[in-house]
Amino acid sequence: MEVSKQLVMHYFSGKTTSEEDKVVEQWLALHPDNAARALEWLSKEAQEKDQEIFGDLMMSKGQVWADARQRLPNTRANRKKPFTSYESQRTLKRYLAIAASLILICTLAWFRLKQPETVHIAAAYGQTRHIILPDSSEVVLNGNSSLRYPASWDGRPREVWLEGEAFFDVKHLRTHSAFTVHLSADKNIQVLGTQFNVIDRQTRSCIVLRSGSIRLSLAGTKKQVYMTPGDMVRISENGSEITGKEVVNPENYSSWTRGRWRLEGTSLQEMLQKIEENYGVTVLVENRELLTRRASGSIPLGSTNAETVIGDIANLFELHFVKKDSKLILAR
Repeated sequence: MEVSKQLVMHYFSGKTTSEEDKVVEQWLALHPDNAARALEWLSKEAQEKDQEIFGDLMMSKGQVWADARQRLPNTRANRKKPFTSYESQRTLKRYLAIAASLILICTLAWFRLKQPETVHIAAAYGQTRHIILPDSSEVVLNGNSSLRYPASWDGRPREVWLEGEAFFDVKHLRTHSAFTVHLSADKNIQVLGTQFNVIDRQTRSCIVLRSGSIRLSLAGTKKQVYMTPGDMVRISENGSEITGKEVVNPENYSSWTRGRWRLEGTSLQEMLQKIEENYGVTVLVENRELLTRRASGSIPLGSTNAETVIGDIANLFELHFVKKDSKLILAR
């Protein structure tokens, strides 16, 4: 794996994998020039972000190099006996490596402190985003959705804030630390180690549990709902009551994370609602009786183009998909 500026910047930002960490650390330790190059990249980044802190950093850098020069036995101030060229070069390299390491430590400390306290990730219409949280839990964010969480959970509760739709694969920690998903209208999901899909849109809110268990807190009440695998719970818009609870096939509600939309007696109305939520496109139906028709099968979701997905839905129901005056219409 080639070490690039982007890889090094990701390393100091805590965005690399364990394998990439080893590659960068071996590269830094290989030669002082590599450490100096990394310092140059970090310094430029620091200069762009905060001029005042950059100035303090450069003063610290100068002091470190000055201290290193004072320790060099071959400088005029400290020369007491001649050194061979080989000994001088070896000693010089050793002290330069120490100096570079010290500077990198100072820079890293600054860079870590300057990282945002809160991470905010959004998925555009038709896009999905895969996210690794600080505890190694995984989230797949659906289109037109966003997730917010602290950059570090050291000594903090595991909490995230979701708008839209996401699939969670929460890691169970040995400390049994709870994981909380905050939704709109003061709805909260609390789990330990669980897989579940959440939809929290303006027009609907529902949760489908794939594995583990969920404790759901409703807004403005002390009522809590416990869910077991296969449960789907629908919640009112104000988050104060359960409007429906049934047992479903969880795969139908998480298949989108694998690039396919699995259908099992799904109505056309449900499909078009998903299109509007995830792609931001409204599709008109010539005859509203068509909305009650249902279909089973699957639709590929590899394209970020809503019209491609709508065309597949039209074929599934043997309908015609037309564009008229910038409107998208399904008709017999």
